[in-house]
Amino acid sequence: MAPSGKTKTYEVWKIGVFSLISAAFISALAAFVSPSLPPAPAIATAATSLVRAKRELAPSFVKHFGGAHDDETWYKSDFYYPNSDHPAWKAELIHFMEDRIELEVRRQKTAYKSIAGAEYQHRGFHHFGRYEVVMQAAPGSGTVSAMFTHTHSQFGDPHDEIDIEFLGKDLTQLHANYFTDGKQHGSIYIPLGFDASKEVHLYAFEWDPDAIRWYVDDRLAYSTKPSDLSIPQSPSRLILQLWSGTRNQYEWHGRPTFKNGARARFYCISYRAAGDETSQCSDTFDARTFNN
Repeated sequence: MAPSGKTKTYEVWKIGVFSLISAAFISALAAFVSPSLPPAPAIATAATSLVRAKRELAPSFVKHFGGAHDDETWYKSDFYYPNSDHPAWKAELIHFMEDRIELEVRRQKTAYKSIAGAEYQHRGFHHFGRYEVVMQAAPGSGTVSAMFTHTHSQFGDPHDEIDIEFLGKDLTQLHANYFTDGKQHGSIYIPLGFDASKEVHLYAFEWDPDAIRWYVDDRLAYSTKPSDLSIPQSPSRLILQLWSGTRNQYEWHGRPTFKNGARARFYCISYRAAGDETSQCSDTFDARTFNN
């Protein structure tokens, strides 16, 4: 027998209420299990483009590490991205020493992630200029020690990125790379003449609207060519990282045979905006102080 109109209305009302309750429950559950995200904005929205248009750029700075964390200008990542080849980022793996910070990577399970790494971000967005870091890469195959600029769709931007990286499978090379609007230029391997995990050196890149140049100490090591992929244009975050990836990354950074608790050391980082004449790490850096 076909149900009456009253019965249909009642059934529709029941289904509607059940759907609302279910949606609320799922939303609450998602909020509970989802990881905390890095500094805002975490999700791109229609309003993000307006925020981006008014974005204020971070000023030039030089930071000689040592002492406690400065929460006003630095952010300790403590989250993970689902469906990513990256590990879980753990704030506890950032160590503050007397004259440096040390980032640590461990075989430590977080949800379905089997590796925990460290990420330290300078707050704000940075643009054209010179970026310098004084550092010693982590030893061991599978590690990735990095200083880079980055932005992505979560900030209402294309994926733009410029990298200084050291891959554990061969620490006698600097791995340079960049992305423009999600397109990757491709790996640039720069011979160093030393093991980056055994010595402290200064590494830098200069980011211009039409070129990028990478430096090792005071030596120009590589410069983009006019025929290369177009240069990134979006203001970006400035990030230090130590991590190891999933099997998808083994061919690139090596199988993860590194000693548990391997660390990368960072002594100084600086950003000099284009046109400025402010202090940089290179003003006081002397490799002999560290490597004799």
